[in-house]
Amino acid sequence: MNDEPSAMGTIRWSAYLGCSWTWCIGMFMPALMVRDFGFAGFLVFAVPNIIGAGLMGWVLTSKAQSIKMVRDHANAIGWFSIVTIAFHVFWIVWLFSYAQGMIPIPDEYLFGAGAIAVAWAIVTSRGIRMGRESQLALVLWVFSVVVLVLSFTIPDAISPTTREVIGEVNQQSMLQTGVLWMIPLSVFGFALCPYLDSTFHHARQRLGSPSHARAGFTLGFGLMFATMLVMTYQYSGLIIRTLEGNTDSISVHPLIGAGILAHIMCQWIFTVRVHLDRLPKLPGGGPALPLTFGVAILAGVLALIIPRIANHADLNAGEIVYRNFLGAYGLLFPAYILYRIVRARKQNRPTKSFFMWLAIGIAAPMFWVGFIERATPLLTLGVVILIAMSFLPRENQATQTAA
Repeated sequence: MNDEPSAMGTIRWSAYLGCSWTWCIGMFMPALMVRDFGFAGFLVFAVPNIIGAGLMGWVLTSKAQSIKMVRDHANAIGWFSIVTIAFHVFWIVWLFSYAQGMIPIPDEYLFGAGAIAVAWAIVTSRGIRMGRESQLALVLWVFSVVVLVLSFTIPDAISPTTREVIGEVNQQSMLQTGVLWMIPLSVFGFALCPYLDSTFHHARQRLGSPSHARAGFTLGFGLMFATMLVMTYQYSGLIIRTLEGNTDSISVHPLIGAGILAHIMCQWIFTVRVHLDRLPKLPGGGPALPLTFGVAILAGVLALIIPRIANHADLNAGEIVYRNFLGAYGLLFPAYILYRIVRARKQNRPTKSFFMWLAIGIAAPMFWVGFIERATPLLTLGVVILIAMSFLPRENQATQTAA
């Protein structure tokens, strides 16, 4: 595939990157960080995310590097997509079954948002088959920006505002230091996870030349994805009040409410659809699609039964499962990149897989206590252990096999 010759081509692939990375994490996790840590929590999530993802366009200095990485690690990249799709299915089913009243709008506006999502699903499916994914992404990004601008310009568009919620959060003294322990994990996860994202590699290969890649990834995350995080920040107050069970205090302008719902559903559809599109195109065909659908169905069933499970550590069961999914992107996938790719660069000899799985096993309980029990210092300790053990003995070159 030839390099993208035009500025518009780079802009389109920037939009593709920004929209394909607007997950059920970017559309929801900032609200949890705001609830737990105030505005500092939002920054700890957003800044490493934007920088870490954007750096991929600078680190992979050639299209050939991306092609080789996909070829050598196709199985891990495939599982990254499978887990991501399952995570999205769990989240959307849980959110819509649990968060009733999060966006209270009249039925006609609700049906309108649903109609937009259905139409978008049809257009997206056809457009991706025709190779128009970057054009679709630009349309989707523009739509989300319009909703965001309207949410700022229409008086009393959203209540409670995130600013009001942060004012309450900042009164809790524990939040002044707890957020600092989240920084190493945020940097670790967001710096490494992008290299297992098949949509990132697709964009990197289409952008072609180093200059196009640097421009595309910088614009895609420094502007387009960052804009989507501002959108999440704007409606975080609604999510927080819903998780608190206090939906009576929520009010939303019908047009803005419908726009937010359409934004969430259309971004969800785009992310899932582009991952489904990339899976069979991985070397060797990637993991079988029936396996992907099977895992996704199990995630959906789990989301349906999870509201019946009791709360733990002041978290409802749905949020606990959500946080455990996050562990894949804070622990499993970054550890794979660190042990099998980063540490393999010298003489092409990665740290032994045994030590990778041992480190994951040691760090996993710390991630549980840090994420679920909110003992955040243990998250930093878990990251330190993962990094330290990556310097243990390496595989012999003769016995190394592609992961």
